[in-house]
Formats: sequence, structure tokens, C-alpha cells
Amino acid sequence: MKKHIPLLLLIVFVCFTCLITSCVPLASEASGQDNRIPPPSKVKLVVWIWESAKAPLEANIAEFNREYPNIQIEFQTMKSSQLYQKFLVGTNTKDPVPDIITVESSYVQQMVNNRALYDITDQVRPYRKVMNEFKWADAISAGRYYAMPWDSGPVMLFYRRDLFELAGLPSDPQSVADTIRTWDDFYQAAKRIKEAAGVDMIMESKSSSSNRWFELMMWQRGLWYFDKQGNPATHRPEIKDLARFIVKMTNEGYVYDAKRWSVEWFEAIRQGKVATLVIGSWMDGALSKWIAPEQSGLWGVAPMPKWSLEDSYASANDGGSNLAINAYSKHPKEAWKFIEFMLGRKSSQIRTLKNGAIFPSLETIYDDPIMDEPISYFGGQPVRKLYVKAIKEIYPQGYTKGFPTATQMMTDAFAQIYLERRSVDDVMDTLSEQLKSKLDEPQSP
Repeated sequence: MKKHIPLLLLIVFVCFTCLITSCVPLASEASGQDNRIPPPSKVKLVVWIWESAKAPLEANIAEFNREYPNIQIEFQTMKSSQLYQKFLVGTNTKDPVPDIITVESSYVQQMVNNRALYDITDQVRPYRKVMNEFKWADAISAGRYYAMPWDSGPVMLFYRRDLFELAGLPSDPQSVADTIRTWDDFYQAAKRIKEAAGVDMIMESKSSSSNRWFELMMWQRGLWYFDKQGNPATHRPEIKDLARFIVKMTNEGYVYDAKRWSVEWFEAIRQGKVATLVIGSWMDGALSKWIAPEQSGLWGVAPMPKWSLEDSYASANDGGSNLAINAYSKHPKEAWKFIEFMLGRKSSQIRTLKNGAIFPSLETIYDDPIMDEPISYFGGQPVRKLYVKAIKEIYPQGYTKGFPTATQMMTDAFAQIYLERRSVDDVMDTLSEQLKSKLDEPQSP
């Protein structure tokens, strides 16, 4: 038996050595270079967006994929109204899908109020001073930020050059700007156009007003449905004056009766039944790409008319959108990387502007040569230069979380004025009282 002991010891030694070496990492493992370590798992982010906003972001996807190969993006398109409804229903059940939503500025506060958005206060801090100031007013609640501004809508006067010429009015942009400086000038031009061309000056619905024309006129003057203390303000004389002006133009036959974004509204534009659109800058892309591309060369752009030449602000903001993260997303860090890449980089925003005519809220792009480019659809007019100027002349306020309620009640108010023949004074006083009882807390702008 003794002669077998050395062999037995050798076997034990070999087994022990193998056991020890199997527990010690190889040099490549210790240095983190082991090819056997699996790569980071891929993350798929679902982005809810409307069709016209998808193409501008898709222009950046190839570059995004190169920088973040492990983040896959899936765009799901739907109408904005459907998006908001589905999202709010989903957040009630804490659904983690979608990860990211596109949201118009006028709806951000409603989302925040429903605790539907992820807090990105720390993430947006580097961008606070390089975005349009008024855009942050919609994204903030109780000192916290819940959305990243994408685009703004400085309000412009889009006008039909041919219809102006038919009425004997100047049609080149600078002359139009010099001729229609105030809303009274706008009214006088409307009379001439109606007489000479037989078309209306602008569109708004009597029974189902979007109120956007009225709201833009308020915004331009630093007014809103609520005063600086958050109390209803529609009873104020200066706000009533704006409503009276719109009612006057409507009753005298210079306003085409069509609900905004309705089939009738689109057809009125295509058929040349209206001479102007007072609307956000994003309308240039809508006109040229899908509403009336065949009207290239017929449109010009001028500044928004002012109520008074002495007014401090010359423009207003019409909508604009943002990107926000679902409060229940499983991938908020990756979602922020996507948002920051798309909206926080000058190069990304240049591609977005080129592919979607969506005017960026990111101000570092405003000195780029792209702003001086002539736009063929507008007869070679460099319209973006006007947008840059206008955006610096917008009163810095937000929509407030009470906006959806206020604007719906204003629609009813205009219907009462037109259909029930009630006076502006009576309706606007009543509206102020109704807003006070309807909303349970101040709605500070």
C-alpha cells in the first residue's frame, strides 16, 4: 500500500491546483478585457408622436444610433388628441409605455397636474438659459421641471400675395409690414380685400371657436384668462376690447366661418377663400409640405399686427411642443439621453429644422446661417429671420393648468355672443365669474 502514496498525493495536488486556478481571474478578466463578458442589453424606447413631428426627429436617428447603439427607438404615431387621451388613461394604471411623449405646450400643465410626467429638473438645468424663456413657464410646477422644450410658435401674419395685389395693396413683405402695423390696419385691409377679391381676411368659427386668434391677441399684450395673481380676468376692459374687435370683424363679414383644423378650414386655404392666417411659425412647414404645396410663391410672411404701436410686445406664442418622459417609464435615463440628443444639440436641431420646418426653442441655433436661407415656397423670402426677431418680442408667460377649462368655456362664450346675440360685456363678465367658481385655486401664468 505504501508504494501508492506518492501517486495519490500527486492526484490530490493536481486537483487542488485546478480548483485554486479556477477561482483566480485571468489577466484579461482582471483588466476588464474578457471577450466572454456579454455586451450591455439593448433598451427599446417607445415614443408617442404625431405624424408631422416624426420626420424631423427621424432625421437624427442615424446619428443617435451611432452614439447610442444599445438604445432602440420605436415611434408610434397618432393624432395629438388621441395621444393625450390614451396617455392619461395609461398613467392612471401606471403603464410604463410609452417612455416618451410629444406634448404641446398648452397641455403640459394638465399632464403635470395628473402626475403623469417624470421630474427632469436636474437634467434640464444646463439648458435653462439657452431655451426660450416663455417655454419653461409651461414645463415648471412647484419649482420642478417636467418637459424639455422642442419648438416654439412665434406668431406671424401669413398672407396671400396675389389677393393683396388684387385689392391694390402692397404684396412684398416689407411693404406689408409697413402697411399692416396694427389690428386697425388689418381691419382696413380686410375691407379692401373683401370688396376687390370677394374673399375673407381670416378664419374663425362662430359656434366652435378655437379662440386662438383671441388668445394670441391677449398674449401679445401681456394678458391672459387670468391675471398675475391667478384670478379670472376676462371682465377686464382691455380684454373685452379684443373680443369686441373679433366680433366686429365677424359681424361685418370679414371672417370665414370654419373650425380650426377642420376639412372646411383646410379647403378654405386651398381654394383661396381667405387672405391671411395669423398663426405660429410652424405653419410654413404645414403649408409647403401638405396643406397647399401647389401654392408655392403665392404666400408671404409679415409680423403680427399690434393692438397699439406703443405696446411693449410685438408677437405672441402659438403652441409649440415639448418632449417629456412618462412618470412610470422603466427607462428614464435612456429616455433622457434621447431627449437631450434630439433637443439639446445645435446639430440635431438644424437637421430638425431642415426636415420639418419646426422652429427650435434652442436659442444657440439663432445665429446659424440657416436662419438667413431664402425659402422658395415664400418667393425666396428668408422667413426664419422674422421668426428670430419675433421670438425676442414675446411676453414670457405660459398656458397655465387652467387653460383647457378656460379655453373651452371661451368657446361657449363666443357661441353665446354670435348665436344668442348676447353682449360682449355680459358674456365676458359671466365667464369671469364662472371661471372663479369652476377652478378651485389661482391659475398664475
